[in-house]
Amino acid sequence: MSIDSHILKPLDFFVDFKQHELETCAAALKSRTVAAGEVIIERGTPALTFFFILSGAYEVAFEGDRSIILEQKGEVMGWSTVIRPFHYTGTITAQKDGEVLEISSSDFFELIQGDNALGEKIMKKINKIASERRTIAAGSQ
Repeated sequence: MSIDSHILKPLDFFVDFKQHELETCAAALKSRTVAAGEVIIERGTPALTFFFILSGAYEVAFEGDRSIILEQKGEVMGWSTVIRPFHYTGTITAQKDGEVLEISSSDFFELIQGDNALGEKIMKKINKIASERRTIAAGSQ
């Protein structure tokens, strides 16, 4: 079941989105409850789902014993769903109970290809996030 667009409005990722863009994105997203200890992404597996954090804390463990904690509402996980290498570069484990919004890779591609302007806006944001995370994963933090 899709979510209401008002959930997206306060998230940093969507701050400059118009109402119709928020509604388009909201229609593609699903809410999911996550339990502490649950692994939601496993490094090296095909990237099939993209996530936005609504609540909780999530450890992203990269190769070489590097890790970060994501706990800010609106932070994203699973950028490899839409950017090469199309497999997850870190393992993400919930550190406490939480809630995320998720979208499958096929629905994500349909979303960004269905509206060129919206797709460009989304990909620009994801490319920036991916660049920052690659730096962390490489140990250049």
